[in-house]
Formats: sequence, structure tokens, C-alpha cells
Amino acid sequence: MSRELIHHLSELVLALSHGEEPVTPEMVVKAGASAVPHGHHAGVTLLRAGRAPVTLAASDDLASAVDDLQYALGEGPCLEAATGPAVVMSDDIGTDDRWPSFGPRCVEAVGVRSMLSLRLPVGGVDHAAINYYSTEVAAFTDDDVTVASVLVPLAALAVEADLREHDRENLMKALQSSRQISTAVGILMSTHRLPHAEAFELLRRASMDLNAKLREVAEEVNLTGELPVKRVNATSETRR
Repeated sequence: MSRELIHHLSELVLALSHGEEPVTPEMVVKAGASAVPHGHHAGVTLLRAGRAPVTLAASDDLASAVDDLQYALGEGPCLEAATGPAVVMSDDIGTDDRWPSFGPRCVEAVGVRSMLSLRLPVGGVDHAAINYYSTEVAAFTDDDVTVASVLVPLAALAVEADLREHDRENLMKALQSSRQISTAVGILMSTHRLPHAEAFELLRRASMDLNAKLREVAEEVNLTGELPVKRVNATSETRR
């Protein structure tokens, strides 16, 4: 690796790790596409338990298109790296028999020939990888792997921070929804003189009749004091 490349990489890592803003997947992807000598297109893949793979960040439309194709076909370097080897590389994706469906389609549809994917060590049951793409055959060298590997810890921290923030937001939404539902049940209990279980069942049935989320029906009850479905009779429907 040349001194110039080492100097550039050092400055890049320092800028990312000591900046005023937290490091995000978008920042790492942009940095990787700039620093990895032949990795001009980059993306971060995330696999969460029980969910479809997603791209947390991509440098451009080409990277997004390659990721989407891998997810649709269920195979490819980014998926393999996320759950398997630390480094997965292909010099010619079109003739690589490890991914017989994805490879030829990738060359034909997107024009990408070489790929370099590195596993990101995120915690828990989640898996992730950072991926680099080139339209040239055998584009990636040892220098590319070295530079990309240096960025792996920062990328992993960025993904973990993004996941924590996402989970925090979901928890706050769940708590808010729970409070709204509890308040609505209390209103129905008081208005119709119902026990808790029957008041909740009334709310749930209205949600089904309206084909609406329970939270949305609860919001209406909290605003108006009444169920949005007028045809639901509190006493006759719940006491049959």
C-alpha cells in the first residue's frame, strides 16, 4: 500500500471517528467509496431476524440495484458475507458458480463484474455486511481488501448505533400506542359501565370492523369519547 493511500486512509478514519456528528452508515459508505481504490460503488446490507434484507445506505443507484437483485434472488456476496466468511470476493461475478442465478443477472442488468463484501461484527442476532462493486473484471486487489478492512469497525459501530436508534424509536411508539389504548379502554369502561376485558373487546371489534389499527381506533375514542363505529352497541354486543 502506498504512503499516499495510507495517509488518505488515516485522515479519513480520524475525520469519521472525531467528527462532531455520530458516524452513520451513510457516512461510512461515502467514505468507503472514496477510500477503497476500486470500490467506487458501495452499500451496507442489514439482516434482522425474521425480516427481509435491507440496504441501510448506498453510495448510488447502482449499489442499490445490485443489493436489490441479491435480495430478490436470495443469493450473492453480500448475503454470504453477512452471515459467513469475514471477506467474500468475486473477480468475475458473471462466471462465479457460487451464485449461479445472481451472477449472470447482475452482469446483464447492472453491469457489475467484481464484488468485495466484508462482514460487519454487529451484536445480537443481527447480521450486516459492507459491499463494494466494480464494473471491471478482477478489479479488487489486496490494497482494496486492506483499506476496506480498516473501515469495518467504524461501519459496524455505525450500524449498531443506527439499530439502537431505530429500536428506541419503535419502543417509544409502542409505549405511546399502549398508553392511547389503555386510555381508550378506560373511557369505554366508564361510559358503558363495562369491565376491562369487555371494554377492550369492544375496541378490538371496532378495529376489525373498520379495518383500522387498534391504535387509530383508540385515538378516535380519546378524541371524541365514542367508538368511531356507531353500529357497535356497547351493551348488546358485549353481553350476548
